[in-house]
Amino acid sequence: MKKIIAFTGSNNPVSINEKLIKYILKEFPKSGIEFVDFKKYELPIYSQEIEKKGIPKHAKELFQLFTSAEGFILASPEHNGLPSAFLKNTIDWLSRIDQRFFGDKPILLLSTSPGATGGSTHLEILADLLQRWGGLLIGRFSLGSFQQNYDEKAKGLKNSKDKQLLKKLVIDLLSKQSVDRNENCDEVKDGSTSFRKDEIETKIDVHHTEFSTIHEKANERANEQLHGVLHREVGTETFMNEIVNRHKGKGFL
Repeated sequence: MKKIIAFTGSNNPVSINEKLIKYILKEFPKSGIEFVDFKKYELPIYSQEIEKKGIPKHAKELFQLFTSAEGFILASPEHNGLPSAFLKNTIDWLSRIDQRFFGDKPILLLSTSPGATGGSTHLEILADLLQRWGGLLIGRFSLGSFQQNYDEKAKGLKNSKDKQLLKKLVIDLLSKQSVDRNENCDEVKDGSTSFRKDEIETKIDVHHTEFSTIHEKANERANEQLHGVLHREVGTETFMNEIVNRHKGKGFL
């Protein structure tokens, strides 16, 4: 069973984002989703002077929890169009231990608010930053007008479309495999097949988005002069051949 850590970016004891997380726990009781209350991990406001005295114990404990997880669900409140100061401070401390503290693992972003947009504005900011922190975004979900769309007695969502969408995103998260940081080592070991000359173009498309874009532009401009684009492709093949020859010389291939 997977271990998914669910947490909020709120220090509010009656957080509506926490209620959204608790709804997911109720709907997926045996899925390995575990709620971690960040309010129990008090951290000082980050400063370099404090860091000189050492990383706080609670930051280290949270990092160990993150290391043991296989995925994450973050329900983040929006404060003035931005993530909360509480969440930002936790991220600051975790990133001082490891910039990629999510460990190249999948994460689902959630938000809710009393307003109509449900905090969706700041989720765009978080989504853009996830890769820097080693997070693999599965999807985003924002529940607007929380008081109107959440049933306090039933502890659940009222709208069937909201229920279906959130359920699908959670299932996607549970089925997603995290990235093995060592997977590229296997590719190097098996370089004789991974980088054969007849597969160079395929590998470029998979691992080098810049050259993938070149191929797309070439297709779009099929009737135009493509000398410059073709020159880049020839240069790329030469570059890849050099890599293959270097690895052969070192005994990797």
